[in-house]
Amino acid sequence: MRSILLTWDIEEFDAPADFGAPRQPDGGLCNGGAIWEEWLGIAQEWNSPATIFVTARLADAFPALLTQTRGAGHEIASHGWTHEKGADLRLNDSRVKLASLAGCPIHGFRSPRLREVPMAEIQEAGFTYDASSNPALIPGRYGRWGQKRLPHRQGNLWEVPASTLPLIRFPLFWASFHLLPLPVYQTACRMLLAMDGLLSLYFHPWELGDLTEPELPLWLRRRSKTQRVDRMRKLVGWLGKAGTFRTISDYLAGMRVTRP
Repeated sequence: MRSILLTWDIEEFDAPADFGAPRQPDGGLCNGGAIWEEWLGIAQEWNSPATIFVTARLADAFPALLTQTRGAGHEIASHGWTHEKGADLRLNDSRVKLASLAGCPIHGFRSPRLREVPMAEIQEAGFTYDASSNPALIPGRYGRWGQKRLPHRQGNLWEVPASTLPLIRFPLFWASFHLLPLPVYQTACRMLLAMDGLLSLYFHPWELGDLTEPELPLWLRRRSKTQRVDRMRKLVGWLGKAGTFRTISDYLAGMRVTRP
């Protein structure tokens, strides 16, 4: 089976501030909720179960959206307490809060901006897997060539990296989707599915929003909102024919059977 782990980071909308825009008074909380709600309406047409990494602060402000997200068949996982840069992640608090709001166990964690967090801290907080690794070189952000490309265990914790091409370690993360022509991005995805039998991708709902902030880079806002939504719809439709969408927990359940 060719498995596709489609994941979304749902967070306060503070992306413009990362590119130099003034920080919003509420840290992007209200805009983050509006973007989340709009994304739910868009994604319901795709029939693509995904893993949703959401901040506890946003979920606490919009619990009905969390309930709706889980009801749509998505796995709920933690994106820390808040997306504010440099803030305390409050790992255990985020897991407990999300579990209470969603009414289900929370198994997974992904750190905001993929900041490095000691694996021991993640495990101590009660998570069973981490999805914070992008084993690639991202200029100005991080260089993680030495990290493994495929899911693996570190002690009792599973690490589920984002997909990168072997050797050159070119990442297939959200920015590459916007930078590359769609056929080129699909070709890279096809190569990895044939090679690994697995594709692990991550995006943000705000990528499909209005993106009117001038501080955002041109490569991200050069297409209209309609064009970006349509492009994502085409990608998800194509992925659904190339493999099977699975949540991370579902995928790892199979891994535990074959690789105890």
